Amino acid sequence: MLSKDVELILDIFTKINRVPRCSKHEEKIASWLIEWANSYGFRSKRDEFNNVLIEIPPSETKKDSPSVVIQGHMDMVCEKDTLSSHDFSKDEIKTIIDGDWLRADRTTLGADNGIALAIGLALAISKIEKPKIELLFTSDEETGLNGAKHIKSDFVEGKILINVDSEDEGVFIIGCAGGEDTDIELDYDLSASHYNNAYEIAIDGLLSGHSGIDINKDRANAIKLLFEFLDSVKDDVDLVLVDGGSARNAIPKSAKAVVVSDIPIDTMKYNIVNFLNSKRKEYPNEKSMTINIKQREAQNECIKKDDFLKLLNLIRELPHGVHSMLDSKITHTSNNLAKILTNKDSFIIHTNQRSLSEDELTKITRFIESIAKKYDARYTSYNRYPAWQPNKDSSLVRKSKQVYEELFGKKPIIEVIHAGLECGIIGSKFDGMDMISIGPTIKDPHTPNERLYIPSLDRIWKFLVYLLKEI
Repeated sequence: MLSKDVELILDIFTKINRVPRCSKHEEKIASWLIEWANSYGFRSKRDEFNNVLIEIPPSETKKDSPSVVIQGHMDMVCEKDTLSSHDFSKDEIKTIIDGDWLRADRTTLGADNGIALAIGLALAISKIEKPKIELLFTSDEETGLNGAKHIKSDFVEGKILINVDSEDEGVFIIGCAGGEDTDIELDYDLSASHYNNAYEIAIDGLLSGHSGIDINKDRANAIKLLFEFLDSVKDDVDLVLVDGGSARNAIPKSAKAVVVSDIPIDTMKYNIVNFLNSKRKEYPNEKSMTINIKQREAQNECIKKDDFLKLLNLIRELPHGVHSMLDSKITHTSNNLAKILTNKDSFIIHTNQRSLSEDELTKITRFIESIAKKYDARYTSYNRYPAWQPNKDSSLVRKSKQVYEELFGKKPIIEVIHAGLECGIIGSKFDGMDMISIGPTIKDPHTPNERLYIPSLDRIWKFLVYLLKEI
């Protein structure tokens, strides 16, 4: 049975999930938050980048306590199953309680990071003992932490910040990786197609996952797999188009190519089955991996063979996955080969690099650029953001550890993670900001399998209530 506090949070979260909020489309959720604040008489403001701040006055007993910033981002990664007809621009995300878990119907749940909004609003209206709270909700986090990058130095007053964007309850994050994106554009020419058959080859059903947190879990990349197969038949096929991946910060779960060939479809199916079986042995966790082929209408044109082979080699050389480890558990530096699409006269490839070290981030980005240059492709690297260096002497971390142990009788885990949190940027903008990142347990964010562990939500709530009382 859910506690009244959890019921309140989930009720607010349900309302939030009625508002479209895909990354770069936060106008409606920002307006909704301002309207919500107005309805309760709270002061609020919104900047030109749709960052929102809501000020919650302190309890009478906490008027002399320092202000606390509760921070999360309002946008979400919008992913759905191939069979889903959900339209993220207008349809409500339907939440389903499945035992102890909250999930959506064939789409991402949006708990990353809508649950932070719900928790913050619940704290605002609950009759608990609390200092002044500033609810800081940022925009466009998922595509490069862009809202946080544009926050002005006078937007926030508090010097204690609790980020609610971590995904393992009982784990306190005190540092995170920095990141950078690279776009590669490889031109191609067309030539006449001399083959009679056209096929669409589609890889789907991969686990996917977060390009930082899940990059060390040996999950397959649909783009890499597709090009491995194309490489195995390259002498007997020509390429018409290729498309794969959906978000820069998600490991690609699907990819497809249209090819022309004189290989009979039964032979092609035989080749695909053998390839699929070998990859299932290589990736035993990818139990739902599929490779399907279907016949298409004949194609008069295809990618010039030399350009097709150049693309094959480029994709083969581009790194994907862990580049180096800090220890056996923490990824130090990585790259996600995230997306590929076919434009009218070029292929566009997106990658996302992460590292706990500024120097190593530069090195892996330059390495990717050197591969693009080798194949005469244009490249642009951008959206760089800093790592969050851990502060071992943080008073907030010490207080949080004490509160957690008193409440639950065990010590929290202290970690540095291989993902981009806004704390790195916020810390660089507001000197002296004492920060920690927490959150309820969320599994498989950025995928349609995203789900929230409801009992962890109750513990996060109790922890925050107790911590705010003690600050």
